[in-house]
Amino acid sequence: MFTGIDDIDWASMGHAYGDASDVPALLRGLASADAAEREIALDGMYGAVHHQGDVYDSTVACIPFLYELIATSGLPGRGEVVDLLRSIDGDGRDVEEMDFWSDDEDEYEAWARTITRAESDTRARSGLLLCLLDDPEAGLRSALPGALVQLHDDSGIVLAALRRRLAAEQDVGVLRALATALGELAVRNPEFADQSGDALEALALPGDDPTDPGLRLAALVQLARCTPGRLPDRTVETAIGVMREARESEEEKTDAAAKDAEPVARTPTMISYLRRLKASQRGSVKAPWATDLLGELHHALDDRVTERFALLEDQLRSPDWGQRREAIDMSGLLLTGWRGPHEEAVRLLGEQTREADHRIVRWASSELALLYAIGGPAAGALAERVAAGPDHLPQAQWDETSYGAVLGALAAQGDARAVPWLVEMLRFGHVPEELGDWIDRMDPDAAAALLPVLVRRISEIDPVDWPQRTESLLKAAAATGSPEFAEPIARILRASGSRGGQVRGAALRALARLGIAAPETVPELRELARDAESYHRMDAAATLWAVGGELDTVLPVLSESLMAERWYQRHDALQAVARMGTEAAGLLPGLRRLVENPEENGGWVAGALAVALWQAGRDAEESMPVLLRAWSAHHDNRSDVAGIWAQMGSAAAPAVPLLRQELAAVRRHNNTGGTGRIRYRCAADERLLRHGRAVLQVCG
Repeated sequence: MFTGIDDIDWASMGHAYGDASDVPALLRGLASADAAEREIALDGMYGAVHHQGDVYDSTVACIPFLYELIATSGLPGRGEVVDLLRSIDGDGRDVEEMDFWSDDEDEYEAWARTITRAESDTRARSGLLLCLLDDPEAGLRSALPGALVQLHDDSGIVLAALRRRLAAEQDVGVLRALATALGELAVRNPEFADQSGDALEALALPGDDPTDPGLRLAALVQLARCTPGRLPDRTVETAIGVMREARESEEEKTDAAAKDAEPVARTPTMISYLRRLKASQRGSVKAPWATDLLGELHHALDDRVTERFALLEDQLRSPDWGQRREAIDMSGLLLTGWRGPHEEAVRLLGEQTREADHRIVRWASSELALLYAIGGPAAGALAERVAAGPDHLPQAQWDETSYGAVLGALAAQGDARAVPWLVEMLRFGHVPEELGDWIDRMDPDAAAALLPVLVRRISEIDPVDWPQRTESLLKAAAATGSPEFAEPIARILRASGSRGGQVRGAALRALARLGIAAPETVPELRELARDAESYHRMDAAATLWAVGGELDTVLPVLSESLMAERWYQRHDALQAVARMGTEAAGLLPGLRRLVENPEENGGWVAGALAVALWQAGRDAEESMPVLLRAWSAHHDNRSDVAGIWAQMGSAAAPAVPLLRQELAAVRRHNNTGGTGRIRYRCAADERLLRHGRAVLQVCG
């Protein structure tokens, strides 16, 4: 093995940490009979030779030796080497879209050539993998199907080989890998979808022969990905049945598996650390493979929301802690990203807050806090948990407790039942960042109970030593609309002169929101608005208008800001114009100049511009083309644009086709197709739906 390895001038090559003279030792370590040595060597390969996905000349030089390792019969750990080769190949990465660390063109060209060489060399030898599909080592056989789909250039040959192996394979894990590879091959090569679908359908519908439940679920996942039209009618029932079978079978296997388990090498490597971390996270999951497959099925079903919500509801009812934990995570993505029959899923998510396990309570509450716009079905469970009181005395960091998380989820809905406990939270020092938003959603009479403690907290602010949550307190005070805060906020504004920065801006915005200012504050606002060097000139002008008008001072500042070079300055000015409404009609010529330059005023600016033009001019004929352009300029504009169309009434008729199309979609308007931990702003989408329905009703 490794013929010619010592003839290579490794020292002349490099990797992430210098010259590559240590690479031969790493390659030999991969061939060790000792599991710990192999793991240390593999960690070195990922950490240096293939650091964070990078490819070096030494990486390319390793490829023949990595294939030699894979071809060596009886050598343990070869499946992990296959995975390393797949990573080196990069799976069709685009060099032009990758970041490069140097502006030197020669260096860039050399780097691009190295990446291209790594891909070509890895794929050129992939035919060897076909010969190993019947190797005695199951770990290698599990790694090969996916590698062949990725690396081999002839997909027809790969399809035939996978189907032959499928007929002969007995190992459950390898069968699942084969099913996954068949689906992936069909996704990459649609011309083979029917043939892959035939094989997958046979696995999903096994007839009279007993089939591993995980294999059935894996087949369903791949059918949903490559030939969704061939999914069986009882897909949801099959998936739910598999999950139940998995729980029951894992309960029977747990004790025996614990006795028979071989000790796993523990090494000072990132690989070992991640393995232990994954094991600790899954310690309470009875069938992690089934949970993983169900997550994949969710993503494969994509816009089939009826099926996805049915799956989610069953998961949330599961007696298995691990399955419910994964369901909570999936609920955040599904409920914020898709429109569907969400009421029961939200209610079940609320039921998780009744659990004794504080982790489940915190996870569920954190998702519900983002779902406040549709969170009503969970409010009862949240309110009961809040009413039971905390498990210990209040403390400054309530948000770090499960009780604080539940309270935050209830308050996020603007529920009056949260108010007494918010008072306690504020008394003991903690100021939630979202407090102002919560108060905005509350009935003013309910929020009034917060006034005494908010007044006291704001009055105690030391102008020299700002508390960490000053901005949150100012925003909360402004949200109440109470004139009691005008003087305390003015005091902060006056004292912030030597401090500047965020607190002064927060104080100005709070006064603008209140629309009230102490008389002695007005001259300072006027001075700030006229100071061309002031960072807060825009905020000061907006505040000056809110507390007393003075258009002769305010309009010139806004006019200048509308022409600002930075887009966000124009955006802020446009929002101020929109708040002023027809009082800003004198700025219409400036708004029209912005309309004439759509290239420079796209994205979010386009949305703010369309809203400002309508609010200042109230001319439907002039505003409609700008609103239609803003609708397409960025998805985040759509809620505000639809709100303007709702104000227009029947004059919004030209927007009806767009709104019909939008309201017919199952994805929320801001769903960009992300996965994992991404969450969307479903409140904005709910506003869009509400405005859109109002327009359609008015327009018949």
